[in-house]
Amino acid sequence: MLNEQDKAIINQGEWFNNCALDLQVGLLENAKIVNKNAGEALFLRGDANCGLYCVIQGIARVSGINGEGKEAVLSFIPQGVWFGEVALFDGGMRTHDVYAQTPLRLVHITVRCVSRLVDQSPIFWRDFGVLLSQKMRLVFSSLEDHALLTAKQKICKRLLLAASYDKSSYSIVMSQQQLADMTYLTRQTVNQILQSLRQQQVIELHYQRIDIIDKAGLLAISNLNL
Repeated sequence: MLNEQDKAIINQGEWFNNCALDLQVGLLENAKIVNKNAGEALFLRGDANCGLYCVIQGIARVSGINGEGKEAVLSFIPQGVWFGEVALFDGGMRTHDVYAQTPLRLVHITVRCVSRLVDQSPIFWRDFGVLLSQKMRLVFSSLEDHALLTAKQKICKRLLLAASYDKSSYSIVMSQQQLADMTYLTRQTVNQILQSLRQQQVIELHYQRIDIIDKAGLLAISNLNL
């Protein structure tokens, strides 16, 4: 059952906050809570559509695995962000794996509930279309970063983005290999850049964790207008 803190986090999300009020009410009325331990899978590529989710505590990890079992991390999903909408439009299977990067608390809206809402008010499809288009903008931005940014800028931007997920902490639970996957760089290159940033005293390095200790300094080093 949703508590007041859960509702407050959901209401802070950009997409939800701009939805039709009737859709907001419908989603909250049908919301179920799902909890996952760090490392647990929420769903896997090829699974049937099981509805919509919203992160209300922790961070989810989106990835793909090849035939040899090697995982490539594509992105992280922070609190307040809804996902799972792609399968609503095409009726297909899940496109990627989603795991709990940290202990995770989510809202879940079943396919049946979503279908009932859009059948009652087809105009709600526009709101779900906006959610899908927001994800497409992120994809285009990532492709542009890959083509135009230097390796150091890619690392800095990813760290700054991850730091924005939790306003109360700049401690990022992420391995160097995961950071390499998301920036299309080798782990060796990522390590060299992180060591350089550590020497510049803007980050601290720990086992599978990166702490930003000078966000303004990191932004200045990145030379990005974020």
